[in-house]
Amino acid sequence: MPLKEFIEKNHILLSAVAVFATITALLSNLPIKWVSTVLSFISIAGTVVIWHEVQTQLPKKMSPKLFLFRYVLLWGLGGLVFYWLLEFREIWHVFLFIPLTIVFMSEIVLTLRPLTELNIVKKIFGLGKEKNWFQKILKVGVALSIAFISLFLATLFSPSINLILDWIKNTFH
Repeated sequence: MPLKEFIEKNHILLSAVAVFATITALLSNLPIKWVSTVLSFISIAGTVVIWHEVQTQLPKKMSPKLFLFRYVLLWGLGGLVFYWLLEFREIWHVFLFIPLTIVFMSEIVLTLRPLTELNIVKKIFGLGKEKNWFQKILKVGVALSIAFISLFLATLFSPSINLILDWIKNTFH
């Protein structure tokens, strides 16, 4: 797919990214500092979500220009997330465990996904057919276990990551 066709097909998402970026810039100038900080943080969150959605719309086969554009999007998203983590340290000191929990849950689920192809796992969990009460309870138990392990790992790693991000901000700011 050529770059022009991709932009024409996804112009609404690309426009939404631009609107959120503009809103973020405007919100950073609000006179009430704490309101400005919270609204800018939320606006950047919206920008990151939409930017990620643009990334998911990229086709498997692409022109060289679209291939380069993909990496511009990827580096731009990475840079925005890095800025977000550095600029809003007060918020991340409290809430960093939330995105880390989501990341750990995603990784655990992706790691365990191949196991769902095993016949014994299909039989135990009733995958692909009607589940009895035991299978439903078992499935909820596994989901809760994954969530608890992810939350535990996130709370374990959050302080260290926050220290590193604080050091980066203080050293290079």
